[in-house]
Amino acid sequence: MTRRQWLAFLALNSALGANPRPARDKGRLRRVPAWPGPAPLDGIKATVEGREVRIERVLGPQDPLILLLVLDLTDDITRIDLARQAAAEAIGRLPDHVWVGVLSALDGLRVLQDPGPDRAAAIAAIQNAQVTGRAGLLETVDRAARLAVSLLHKAPVRVAVLYLTDSDIGNYREDFTNPVINYSDTRDLSRRFPDALIREKSARLAAALARSDAPVFAVHLAFRRDRLNEAYQTGLEQILEATGGQAWFCRNLTEIPEAVAAAFERIQSMCAIDIRLPAGLPKNVTIQLAGGGEDLQYRSRITSEGWTRD
Repeated sequence: MTRRQWLAFLALNSALGANPRPARDKGRLRRVPAWPGPAPLDGIKATVEGREVRIERVLGPQDPLILLLVLDLTDDITRIDLARQAAAEAIGRLPDHVWVGVLSALDGLRVLQDPGPDRAAAIAAIQNAQVTGRAGLLETVDRAARLAVSLLHKAPVRVAVLYLTDSDIGNYREDFTNPVINYSDTRDLSRRFPDALIREKSARLAAALARSDAPVFAVHLAFRRDRLNEAYQTGLEQILEATGGQAWFCRNLTEIPEAVAAAFERIQSMCAIDIRLPAGLPKNVTIQLAGGGEDLQYRSRITSEGWTRD
């Protein structure tokens, strides 16, 4: 973490008036992103593997939010300009308690604008960002999620990551094409499963990101129908859903502004429910929330091993 980032995080903590954390029971603290129906979240209860657990804090749409907007754009400039304009308009509509940081996924994860309330600076960072190079979502999503988790450790804030991407699986530095190894061997599995490397990569990332307490979202500007990219796009959904996030795929230009606006709205309306997991649970557990109405949506599967502090 750079000195500039560290100072920004300290300023954020001070500005939000974070209070010292009270003493807590033993057990790992995990965060569950949720979207309630018309009913309020007052009186909500949580169970894990049938055991009631303590809810330590609930943050709602009125509470501070940090949005890390990650740009992974390298392809069609028409689509990119539409996404930039839609993101600028969405940022301009955000309430004051939402801070936006802008990052780039090209050539590694880089901070273009620190999280803050300056809307003009965030929009300028989006408009001036590099749009040539190799796709970087798969290579940076783990780091972006970890950065988001480090932020929610420092203050009582909601945190989310949103990728704007037009990534093609063929545009990564790593070769995911699973080339045929032996053309004379009809039993060579690479003939039958050319998308095997993509599926393996997606499964590994989904398993790693299941430990994240910050949801990751993505708007993909260019839905592709070839076999390898369909496997890649399915993998993206798997990765994001493991964090409690969501993906939007745009099949034509008119869907891009709508998808970007929907992603910002989804993130802004997010609630964050902090629960204390008891010791002795299996690695993968199921959560059930009672309260918040029948329309309550939430991440129901987490790991008992998170990136949060005990």
